Amino acid sequence: MAEMVIGVDPDSDKHGVAIYLDGALVDLKMMSLVELRCWVAERVGIKSSLFSIENVLAQNFVYGRNTRNSKAAHAKVALSVGRCQQAQTELMRELDHMGIKYVLHKPSGRNWAKNKALFEQRTGWDKKSNVDTRSAAYFGWLALQKGARHVGTNRR
Repeated sequence: MAEMVIGVDPDSDKHGVAIYLDGALVDLKMMSLVELRCWVAERVGIKSSLFSIENVLAQNFVYGRNTRNSKAAHAKVALSVGRCQQAQTELMRELDHMGIKYVLHKPSGRNWAKNKALFEQRTGWDKKSNVDTRSAAYFGWLALQKGARHVGTNRR
């Protein structure tokens, strides 16, 4: 069976999702939690895969990076970040329930979200992408680089 790594950039509406098969990027998608759950359910053997997720729950980094001068602007950013954090929490609950392994990575300004040329150079991908799918591809790529294969599900 082929080895699969699924990179995820959590978002409150749809997650950016990148699928690597045997180390090669084979697909990029935008998927809601429901769509992702159904996608996983349709794949035999996916339980041996690894989800590699941007850890938006590392809130200090996110708030520090997104600090705004006005209270209203800061509150809007905080609300958006909170929604993404909840989306990540729900994704992790689903993966725990299904017994699927995942690893979390701290948010990074070095990801490929806004650097399409670097993304294409590292992955060889020349098809359609957006900031969310490129970010997901980065976190999937990190798991491949670090060899993060033997991580258990994170039970809380």
